[in-house]
Amino acid sequence: MSNSTDDYISFSRLSAQLEIDSLVFWLAENPSGVISHLLDRIKFGAKMLGGAGGIKHSIALGHIAVAVGFPNWHGLNAHLTHISASPPNTVSRESITRLAQSLIFLITTCSETSLSTHQDQAFQGFGAKLSAASGLPLEEVMDTVCAGLCGGASWGEVNSRSPLNATSPLYEFEMLDGASKAGRFIWSDACGQLIRSLDDVYQGADTPERIAEAKQWMEKTLRHQPGFLEAGLCLAQIHYDEGNLNEAYVIVKAHIKRAELLIPKGFRGKIEWGFLTNRFYHRLLWLRMTIYHDAEWMLYCLRDARKQLRLNPHDNLGVRDIYPLMLLEVGEFEKAAKASKFPKEDGYHVALIRAFGRFAIGDHPGFLQNLTKALFDLPVLRLLLLDSVHMLPDGDDGFRTVRPDMETLERYIWPAYDAVPGLIEACLQFLAHQSVKDAESQLRTLWMAEEVPDNRSQWYELKSKLATTIPLLLADQFSSPIQ
Repeated sequence: MSNSTDDYISFSRLSAQLEIDSLVFWLAENPSGVISHLLDRIKFGAKMLGGAGGIKHSIALGHIAVAVGFPNWHGLNAHLTHISASPPNTVSRESITRLAQSLIFLITTCSETSLSTHQDQAFQGFGAKLSAASGLPLEEVMDTVCAGLCGGASWGEVNSRSPLNATSPLYEFEMLDGASKAGRFIWSDACGQLIRSLDDVYQGADTPERIAEAKQWMEKTLRHQPGFLEAGLCLAQIHYDEGNLNEAYVIVKAHIKRAELLIPKGFRGKIEWGFLTNRFYHRLLWLRMTIYHDAEWMLYCLRDARKQLRLNPHDNLGVRDIYPLMLLEVGEFEKAAKASKFPKEDGYHVALIRAFGRFAIGDHPGFLQNLTKALFDLPVLRLLLLDSVHMLPDGDDGFRTVRPDMETLERYIWPAYDAVPGLIEACLQFLAHQSVKDAESQLRTLWMAEEVPDNRSQWYELKSKLATTIPLLLADQFSSPIQ
C-alpha cells in the first residue's frame, strides 16, 4: 500500500522537476482554475490525437485517460470535476496525487528554450503510453500530440530548440514607476535557461580543469549569444583570477556597455540589488572597480564606487566600507573622514576604517577610540596592521562573532594605511603599548574560557570597560602628531 504522504511529496517534487510553478499551492487555493486549464489542455491533446489517427473525439479522450493512469474518460472527468467543485484548501492529498501522470499537460514550453531532461522524459513516457493505448505509432504520437502540446510542428523541431538560437532580446529594462525612481533588468525565458546552464558549469568549479571547462563553455555560448551578460561577467572574472587584467577589463567594459544600452537615456533612479535580475550588473561594476584599483586608475575607481552607492543605497556588496579607504589612498582626507562616519554602524572593521579617517584629519582621540574598538572586536586586525601571521595564540582565529571579508579589506586597507602620513607609526605604537597587549590578553582568556559561566556576557562587559579606559590611558602619547 502506498503512503499518501510519500505520494504527495513525490507529486510536489515531480511538479518542481517539470518546472510547473507553485502547482500544489494553486491546486489548494484555486482548484477550479487549475482544473479548467488542465481540461482545456487534455481536450486539445485529444483533438490532435483524433486528427492524427482519424479517431472520434470521445474515443481519443478515453485513450488519453488511460495514458495518464485512469481506466477511462468517465473516471478521469469525474475525478477532475470533483476537484474543481471543491472549495479552496479542501482537496485531499490523495486526489491531488492521482493527477501525477496528468502533469504533462501543464508543462509550459517556449520556442526559444529547450526542454529540460525531466520534461523530455515525461513527454517520452506519456507518448509511449498514448501510443500503446491508441495503437498509433510512437513517432506519430510524438510528432502530433507531444509536439503540439509544446507548440511545435514536429518532435524533431521541439528537440532542436535551444536558447543559443534565441533571437529575442535576452534582457530588457523596465522602470518600476512613472517617475523613473527605480528600475530593473528582466530576463527572457531563454536567458533564464542560459543562466541555469551557466550555474551548472561554473558554480563550484574549484579545479583548474573544471574552470577551463567552464571558460570554454562561456566562450562558445558568447559566440552564439554575445548579449549573454552573465557569461561575460563570469568570463571576465576568470581572466581576472588568472591575472589577465587587460583581457578581464576589455570583457567587463564591453558587457557593462551592453547592459547600460538597455537603460533608458536620462534614467537616474535606483537599480537595487534586491532584484535578483539586477545583481549581474552590480557585480560587473564591482569587478571593473577592482580592476581600476589594481591598475591604480583611482579617478575611475572612485567613480564606479560612487555609482554603485547611488544605484544601490543599501550597498549589499560593501562598497561603503572601501570607499573611504580609496579616498585616503588619493589624499582626500576630509572626504574620507566624512565617508567613514557610518552613523548606523560601529565596532569591528568599520571602527578601523573610521579610525584611519579620524587620524588623517588629526582627530587623535577619535583615532584611539575607534582603533581600540576595532582591535577588541576583531583581534585579527593586529595581524593585518603588523603584516604578520604569527601573532595569535593557537586555537584563536582572531574573530569575535563577526567575520568580515578580510581579503577585500586587506586589498583596500594597505594602500590607505600607507598613504596617510604617520598612520603606520601610530598604529604600531598603539599595538606595542603594554596596556593594549594586557587588555587583549584578558579579553582573549575570557572569550576562550568555556568553564567560566556566562563568559560571553562577562566578555562584553570587560570589553566595554576597556574600550573606554584604554583610549584615556594612551591619550597623552597621541596628543601631538606622530613624528
